[in-house]
Amino acid sequence: MTATFSTSPRLATQATMQLLTETVTDIEPGHGGLIVVTGPHGSGKTELVDELVRSLPGWSAVRVAALSWRAEDEGNVVRALLDRAGSAEHTLLDAFDSPSSSVALVVDDAHWTDETSLQELVEATRYVREGRIAVIITALDNEDGVGQPSMTQLREMSDIDIGIPPYTLDDVRAFALAHAGAHLSPSVAADLRSLTGGLPGRIREVLDAAPNDIWGSQNVRIPIPRPWHAALQRRLNRVNEKQVYRILTAAAIMPDPGTALPDLLLTLTGDDRAALTAAFDAGIFESLTQAGQKVISFRHATDRAVIRSQTSPAEAARLHREAARYYHDNHDPDRALVHEALGSEGTDDDISDAVAKRADTLAQAGRWRSAADAYGLASQTANGPDRVLERHLSRVEALISASDIPQAQQHAGTIGHMTGDARLYSMRGYLALHEGRRSEAVGLIDLAWRTLDEQNNTDPNLRTLVASRQVLLALSEWQPERLVSWAATTEKWAIPDSPAAIEAQYISMIGKAATTGKLPEDQPFPGETPVLALRRDMAAGWLNLVHDDPIAARQRLSRSVDIDGAEGSERIRLWMDGWLARTHFVLGEFTEAQRVVERGLMRAERYGVRFLEPLLLWTGSQVASFRGERDLARSYANRLSLSHDSFMIQRIPSGMCRLLVSGIEGDQAGVMRAGRALTKLAETHDIGHPGYWVWEDVWAPQLIAAGEIDEADEITSRALERAEGSGIESMIARLGVPKASILIQKGDIDTGLKHFEESIEQIESLPVPAYQSRVLYEYGRVLRRLGRRRRADEAFVRAGEVFESMGAAEFVKRCNRERRAGGLGTRTSRAGGLTPQEEEIAKLVAGGATNREVATELFLSSKTVEYHLTRVYRKLGVRTRNELPGVLSEF
Repeated sequence: MTATFSTSPRLATQATMQLLTETVTDIEPGHGGLIVVTGPHGSGKTELVDELVRSLPGWSAVRVAALSWRAEDEGNVVRALLDRAGSAEHTLLDAFDSPSSSVALVVDDAHWTDETSLQELVEATRYVREGRIAVIITALDNEDGVGQPSMTQLREMSDIDIGIPPYTLDDVRAFALAHAGAHLSPSVAADLRSLTGGLPGRIREVLDAAPNDIWGSQNVRIPIPRPWHAALQRRLNRVNEKQVYRILTAAAIMPDPGTALPDLLLTLTGDDRAALTAAFDAGIFESLTQAGQKVISFRHATDRAVIRSQTSPAEAARLHREAARYYHDNHDPDRALVHEALGSEGTDDDISDAVAKRADTLAQAGRWRSAADAYGLASQTANGPDRVLERHLSRVEALISASDIPQAQQHAGTIGHMTGDARLYSMRGYLALHEGRRSEAVGLIDLAWRTLDEQNNTDPNLRTLVASRQVLLALSEWQPERLVSWAATTEKWAIPDSPAAIEAQYISMIGKAATTGKLPEDQPFPGETPVLALRRDMAAGWLNLVHDDPIAARQRLSRSVDIDGAEGSERIRLWMDGWLARTHFVLGEFTEAQRVVERGLMRAERYGVRFLEPLLLWTGSQVASFRGERDLARSYANRLSLSHDSFMIQRIPSGMCRLLVSGIEGDQAGVMRAGRALTKLAETHDIGHPGYWVWEDVWAPQLIAAGEIDEADEITSRALERAEGSGIESMIARLGVPKASILIQKGDIDTGLKHFEESIEQIESLPVPAYQSRVLYEYGRVLRRLGRRRRADEAFVRAGEVFESMGAAEFVKRCNRERRAGGLGTRTSRAGGLTPQEEEIAKLVAGGATNREVATELFLSSKTVEYHLTRVYRKLGVRTRNELPGVLSEF
């Protein structure tokens, strides 16, 4: 099954590179793998594959590039690979399929690969018998390839398909700083991104085209690199330059960007068909199909940039006015209006009002990106500061609705300080919310509502807007009661069955379920659009996960893939990614969970919705810890925020993650810090709604280990009391673990073990292997501490099987270690005649653990550890713990 996702176009994230490396290195002898990396020219495909190849220890790599003029030469890429490898064989399998062989065959620009070579490359990964073969190809993402199979088919057959998107504004600024030491302003970064398409290769060329010191200015005139001019000139040398220049200029001023109807270009150039043919012959134009219609575009975006830089504003305005007449004549008032605005050489309120009205229509239809562009045009042609400001604000709001927070922030930054404007307060507070600035978000959104009250402003649209933002604020602060209240206020002011009213009712499902403990009715409201359906899916999926139905949760939360392209859906998709990753974790689908985590983190970075990153990092670090990938777990955990100015939706998962990861790593100080922080948080905020944020089952056992039995009992009892009647059996079963341990600590062993067994029975009836395995594991540890070795061994066997099915390598090792320490696991020849328990103690000490840490890990007293360690020293002939690593390595 193909895994398809996007990765950062800078350097791949650690998790993405680890996933790619594992995909290749995990290929077993007699098997192969196909990886497809796509992206536009200059997007960083080569750098990504370079890094991947360097990360393959023990593998040899053979790399070639397909050539456009050899695309019809059947088998030429295979011959090139064989020649590069110095092989006299005639097929890839004959050359590279041999015992102990591990070969990566890399083909760059695979969209020019001939049919025969593509087929043999794919077949090499399917029919390898003895060695290991990985085929890694890079290709343009806008090419169908030459011959069959097409690039689309290759993606479907691949093991991993990676798409590299263009740079975001933050990427552009970071790249400029790293490459040229230039601190770009947001507006300059936006212009640079627009000019280059966000491709790092082109950005580098533009940055190198001017001295570094010019880039710090707010009004940089971005230079066009000389190589771009030279490349266009080489193409123009093939034809009569004067003949084609008019039609190139007409195409270059098009806003779409650079695509035009053939009839329009002919109209603008006096029906100069010879010029049009010459532009195609020179390789400057290409024909594309968009929405079932043939259009003409520049084959190279750099050519369009050169032509635009050489076109005067007056000439561009004239062409736009002619284009407006063309669209009027062809009964397309929308496009005519755009060109009228672009052709206006000053302010024109009639045009501005008409464009703003069209923008309102686009916004009502949910076409937020188009609406934002239209509002921008309306503000450029408006006369008077009030009109300009009103349309500028509308543009920012449309960008927020389109989920483009960086662009919205950039345009909002150009608005000066104003007082008494509720809309402006609301908009800035909403931006602050998405970027995780809690105090600013709360202050401004509350101020917006107070301002409406103070001004007796009863504008229903503005009231609905601010109230709906209070709904999201309440969700982010985890205030279910307040969420329900503000949802009702939103519904009160909103037009019945409007998107705002429907969205408020869907999101209020979460608050109602948390406050009542019951699942609300899940039915679509009249007027539900695909994007609104995502809101309902997110709420229903989260509630399914809370109420022990992760299979239904997975189905609801995965449905976002079915409506790709729906504008304004990226923010809700990010919420869904957070809970979908959690669902995959609970189901024990660790690989899928990590992929969703990386997809979500990429989405958060790309769209500027940083406040939801902790939801993803929580799951990512937990999955990595279970797998034994400690560096990756720490990398995720280090990105978490526990600032007092963070939202609850950030602070709760951050605290839970640090508590769990620290416990797995044996970092007792980290455990205590995280546990105390969560305890303090719970004292000031109600985060104990059953099933939503269950952390007591991890914290209480740590308190028990630290001897804080009474505190552990109080925390566990309080959580169990709230869980009673909720029907959330997984929560009750998980809390049963510390409850049982407390009873055993207090001497009531039989009752404690009965509690354990009831918890296991409950948890095994649910599809939650991630929870089930931990309950079994903890049960085994308690049994071993009580000296019931055979029952303990059975528990560890069962836990180990579940851990292994999930890929939780770290806990598989721990189960095996516990079995050996109990003396009933698989016996092997022990180092220096050590007993199983002595060997486990020796390994932990050799790894740097203190006696106290060993005692905590193995449920032993410190005195017992000292006793066994003395016997270890004597048997191995060492005198200090520092000698243990060297001696153990010899056995």
